Amino acid sequence: IPNIPNSNTNYSQKVVLSMGRIEKTNQKGFLRLIDIWKLIQDSGKFNDWKLHIVGDGDLKEQIKTKIENLNLSNSIILKPFTTEVEKEYLSASIYAMASHFEGLPMVLIEAGTYALPTIAFDIATGPSDIIEDEKSGFLIEDNNLDEYANKLKILMQDESLRAKMGEKSKEIVKNKFSKEVVMKQWMELFERIKNNA
Repeated sequence: IPNIPNSNTNYSQKVVLSMGRIEKTNQKGFLRLIDIWKLIQDSGKFNDWKLHIVGDGDLKEQIKTKIENLNLSNSIILKPFTTEVEKEYLSASIYAMASHFEGLPMVLIEAGTYALPTIAFDIATGPSDIIEDEKSGFLIEDNNLDEYANKLKILMQDESLRAKMGEKSKEIVKNKFSKEVVMKQWMELFERIKNNA
C-alpha cells in the first residue's frame, strides 16, 4: 500500500461492503454472500442494514435475479465498478469477502487502511495472511454459511467491536503491508542474494 490514509470509517453506518469482479467463475463468491445475507435478513433484527456489492461482470444479471427471487432488493444494493473506491470503503462499517479462492486479496488490505473490520472464508491462501481471527475480523471455515452469518451478526450488532477490530485491521496493514515495510523486505532480499552470489 503506497499511502495509508489518515481517515477511518464511521462505524455507525449500517452498511456491509463487498467489492470485486462479478464474473461467471464466481471466484468472488457473491452468490454465497447473497445466501448469507438472506440468513441475516431472515433473523428480522437487521432490516436497517444494507449490503453494497460493487463491481461489474457477466454474472451481474444472475446476481440481480437471485436478489429479486430472495426478496432482498430492499437491502442489497448493486453498484457499478468505480474508480472512487475510497468513497465506498468510507461508506461502510464492515468489509465482507466470500471468495472461493484468492492470491493476496488487495481489497482486504485496502479495507484495513480505512480501519474496516473484515470477514472472509478461511480459504487455501489469502485471507489468513491478512485477517487475525477474532482480533481484526473473522476467518470462517470455508463454506460454513451459518457460521459466517452468525459472526457477521456479532459485528453488525456491536459498534464498539467494529471500532476495536477496525483499529487492529489498520495496525496490521501498517505493520505488514505498508510501502516502507515491503520495500525494506525487498532490499534485505537483494542484499542476501548479492552476498550469496
